[in-house]
Formats: sequence, C-alpha cells, structure tokens
Amino acid sequence: MKILLSDSSVLLNLLATDCLASIASATGWQFAICPAVRDEAKKLRDSQNGEMVEVDITPHIGSGLLQVLELSGEEEQTLYVEQSIVVDDGEAMSIAIAAHRHLELAVDDKQAANHARRAFPEIHLWSTPEIVKQWAEAGRVDAKFLRNTIRLIEIRSRYFPSKSHALAEWWRQSKGNA
Repeated sequence: MKILLSDSSVLLNLLATDCLASIASATGWQFAICPAVRDEAKKLRDSQNGEMVEVDITPHIGSGLLQVLELSGEEEQTLYVEQSIVVDDGEAMSIAIAAHRHLELAVDDKQAANHARRAFPEIHLWSTPEIVKQWAEAGRVDAKFLRNTIRLIEIRSRYFPSKSHALAEWWRQSKGNA
C-alpha cells in the first residue's frame, strides 16, 4: 500500500465527499497527514445550508484510515524550516516529509505545487481531480455517484480546478456541465 501524504486543502476536499474509505480502498493508498495539516483541517460547509461546520478527523485517525506522520529527525526539521519560507505551514511540513521519505504528495495550491516540483522534482504530486479520477476509474464509480461526489467537493470545500488544470474538462464533464 502506497502512502499518499495530503495537504489540508486536498484532505478537506476528500473529506467533503464522505467517501475517504472508498477512495483509499479503490486506489490502494494509505492516506497520511502531518500534524500541521491535522491542526488546519477544521471546517467544511454544510451541503444543505452552506454554513461552516466543524470537521472531526479523529475517527479517521483512530481507525487507521488516516495516519499522522510527525517530523522525524534533524534533516526533516531543516527541510520543513526551509519550505516554510516559501509556502504555508501545512504545505511546508508535508513537502519536507514527502521529500525526505520519498512519499507521494497531494496538494492543490498552485504555488506550493510549483515550488515542490522545482525543489523536489522526484516527488510525485497529485491534485484533487487526479485523485478523484483515479478513484472513479479504479473503483468503477457510477457516473451519477461521481457527479454527486464532485458537486459535494464544490459545495462543501469550494474547490474548483483552474481552467488550466489538465483535468478541468474531465471535471466539468463528470459533473454534467460540459
């Protein structure tokens, strides 16, 4: 099972789907976060009224669906400090751990993704659309269920892939707005 380390925006997008266990099962990924992401992932919108509601990820951590990877050793600490000059805390810690441990990384922030690509070209980066597409194909997700899942991400976490994203058209077609 491959570990996919996630930043807070991707984590919230995946939590918005209420399908994290299905995504992990179909893709074979062990989802992981760092402590900074655990502390940042606090709220999503209610799908009915749009109000912000608390997110409790402790059941996912307790069940092992989500692992928390602490910074380990001086090298990771140094990498983290270096990254925090360029990107936000959760992204900096995630990049440092992924780079040092040779893990795959899920990040949607364009600046953080570009920085990670430049500084650590060996890291395989994933975005929310890439993860959702991988899950849809591997899990043979029904088109209607996929459409509802994408809409939940848009409603609950206000995520929309940029028009320049390689899967922007796939995303629009999958939610029925081609």
